[in-house]
Amino acid sequence: MRWIVVIILALIVLLAGYTVWPIYDLYRIAAAVETRNPAALQELVDFPSLRASLTKQIVDAHRKRTTDKSVVLSDRSERPAVGVGLAKILHSERLLDRLGAPFTANSFGSAWQIWLNSDYSGRTFYVTVPVDRPFDQRFRVRLRLVHWDWKLLALDLPESTKTHLAQEFARLIADPPK
Repeated sequence: MRWIVVIILALIVLLAGYTVWPIYDLYRIAAAVETRNPAALQELVDFPSLRASLTKQIVDAHRKRTTDKSVVLSDRSERPAVGVGLAKILHSERLLDRLGAPFTANSFGSAWQIWLNSDYSGRTFYVTVPVDRPFDQRFRVRLRLVHWDWKLLALDLPESTKTHLAQEFARLIADPPK
């Protein structure tokens, strides 16, 4: 009988640890963004995956808002402008500024609010922030357990942010630097 109680308590402790662990790393990412600590961010963020996620959202939003069918982003003549436009939007410093919106201490609220706005899917943790804004103004953060560390893998942008970035992207590819 004692072994059953010990096993049940051990499972409860492991489950509690698994539940709190990504939330703790979420706060670590927020602290690294606020202090602009590149070493900590390198450890906590999968930058290639994050850039790929943001690039796809920006290009998709640009395609949705483009009414001129003569603009084709996959055309070989357009690729340099597209690359330069995305590189400017997702430059390291600007990317830190973009992360500043969802990763502030007050955007998380309490740990309880984060837990209520989260979703676990195996080794992937999703959370929507800021918790005090309407749902259509929230970012959806995706963390993944990689080599026993939770890393920021993707950031789903709210529609208003996607629209803003698509407009900025359109300006950059319409007038590429020489």
